[in-house]
Parts: sequence; structure tokens; C-alpha cells
Amino acid sequence: MRLAALAICLLLASCASQQVVERFDLFSQGMTKDEVIDLLGAPSSSWSLERAQDGVDGERLQWGDGLSSMASSAAFRGDPDRAYSVVFDAQGRVLSKAAPQWVEIENAETEALRGRRRKRVGDW
Repeated sequence: MRLAALAICLLLASCASQQVVERFDLFSQGMTKDEVIDLLGAPSSSWSLERAQDGVDGERLQWGDGLSSMASSAAFRGDPDRAYSVVFDAQGRVLSKAAPQWVEIENAETEALRGRRRKRVGDW
């Protein structure tokens, strides 16, 4: 029973909150780390970045991490495939952000469908 409860907790912790999903596109380059955290909530993990290895001195915060994405982030440099991530410079300002790979694929598919619908309606 305890093992099942632990598995459920880990699964829930690995999902990005609805707040993150809905608000991820609302912040921009140059915002402070505090502003981003106020907008998205507490990150699920944070990673120090070093110029020699990462090309920038700063920090990457991630939301929606699971054990897999945390392990990948520890082993490999760069934005994770399965978590929302934001890179901050040494002064704590947003440099870049990346949504999970599945979000980017879903957005591209949605836009392609919209384009096909516009074309069909335009043909009438």
C-alpha cells in the first residue's frame, strides 16, 4: 500500500501544474526569477549552469519534472525534453525558455489543422 501511495505521489509531482501549462507563454526574456516564480509557482528542480559547460553562468529552473527528466538533466546538458524549463543569467534574468517536446508537437499539429480549416473555408 505504501509503495502504491509513493508511486501516485511521484506521478503527480512529475506533472506540470495547470498554472504552469496556462501561464508558460506569459513571461518574456529579461524578467526576473522572482517574477517567473510568482507567475508559475515553485519549480520542481533547479540546476546551476556554468559558462564552460553550458555556455552561460546562471541557473535553469524546471517545472513538471519526473524522475526520468531529472536524471536526464543530471546526466546531459541542455533543456529537458519532458519538462518546462527557463534559463536565467547570473543576474537572475530570463535568457530563454523551452516547453516540453510534446507541447511543441501538439502546438504544431493544432496550427496545421487551423491552416487546413482556413483553406477549406476559403475555398467556398
